[in-house]
Amino acid sequence: MSFETLELIKSNNIATIKLNRPNVLNAFNEQLMWDLQKATSEVGADKEIRVLIITGNGKGFSAGADLGERSASWSSSKDALERGYKPIFQNIINMDKPVIASINGPAAGIGAALALACDLRVMSQNAYIMSVFSNIALVPDGGLSWTLPKFMGYGKAYEYAIEAKKIFSDECLQFGIANKVVLEDELEECAENWAINLSKRSPQSLIHTKKLMRKSQSNGYWDIYEFEGDIQTTLTGSSENREAVKAFFEKREPNFD
Repeated sequence: MSFETLELIKSNNIATIKLNRPNVLNAFNEQLMWDLQKATSEVGADKEIRVLIITGNGKGFSAGADLGERSASWSSSKDALERGYKPIFQNIINMDKPVIASINGPAAGIGAALALACDLRVMSQNAYIMSVFSNIALVPDGGLSWTLPKFMGYGKAYEYAIEAKKIFSDECLQFGIANKVVLEDELEECAENWAINLSKRSPQSLIHTKKLMRKSQSNGYWDIYEFEGDIQTTLTGSSENREAVKAFFEKREPNFD
């Protein structure tokens, strides 16, 4: 499938989605929303793909909503959030594979929300996250009012949001927003190598660990404890479990192909 506003590349069990509106720092217009819905849905359904990377072409990850768009089908901001953005975030959060945001510059507004909806983040040193909404007298959306406090705590998240302050890569690393920070010319290779390493690990372990840790955001300790037991019971003795144990005793890498 070809797309107007992004590139979808599949290779060696890894998919890469590159937002491709570099002349506007990959700002979201309506077409990008539809394309990203379809691309994330396709990747989520592809059993051959084990890891997804999302990044931007050009000098930025995404500058947020395209304020220059003059015509769109939305009846309101909430309509755009519900019909446009929400299915994208649902696809990312619910797909049974890790999603890495490779942040190559500004990730602002809804672009920041997209980056924080991913499971993992690697940033170039010049990259930053920014809740830009207060600059145009609006509030954070796309779930950013939930994700930022989770990482930064209420006080800092509120400060950075109402002042529209950039959260630079070193601060993102400190707050746990970024998993890794690398030089700009090393970003693509770092994201790809990370994805390759993850693709070699047990698919069932990646899938169910993501499910459990996503559930932990809205469930209590003992609920998760019970979920862990249920899942562990189904995985113990499985073919992947047996292969991993055998590889451990044979002092080799397991093969999950």
